[in-house]
Amino acid sequence: MTEPTPNTSDPSLEPRKFGNSPREFSGTKLVIGLFLFAAAMSAGLWVYWYLHTRPFQPLQFAIHQAFPKSYPQVQGGQLKMHKNTPRILRIMLKVPFDPKPREADEQVAAMVEQLEQLARKHIDFDRYELLEIHLIQRRPEHDSLTRTVTREIEKHP
Repeated sequence: MTEPTPNTSDPSLEPRKFGNSPREFSGTKLVIGLFLFAAAMSAGLWVYWYLHTRPFQPLQFAIHQAFPKSYPQVQGGQLKMHKNTPRILRIMLKVPFDPKPREADEQVAAMVEQLEQLARKHIDFDRYELLEIHLIQRRPEHDSLTRTVTREIEKHP
């Protein structure tokens, strides 16, 4: 029996030498590419969020004027996956008091009433079916205290 002899002229059997390939990226190019990708993704996220919240910016600015240091966030709409759900106007803001106890009921009711009036004034309020207000007290090194008030929106003729 004769043993097969390897074909030494076949270039695929030669040891591969790294560094000579024209497709190879240097580490510097890779890091620069990653930074450019991160910048593009951050810019895309910022643009998306800006366009998503633009219809609510007048209301958000008005809430900030009425309640300084409240850091309001306003969102609205309907879940696209669930077409038969109500359209919700959601307002979240930071409050300096604990909104949970019964002693805060009057203060919470007055705030909710003022927020509803601001919403009626600054956006197309009748497009929504529910008003959802989240009052949040952030406490350092503790859980936040939250109270959610939900109201059905009465349509005005």
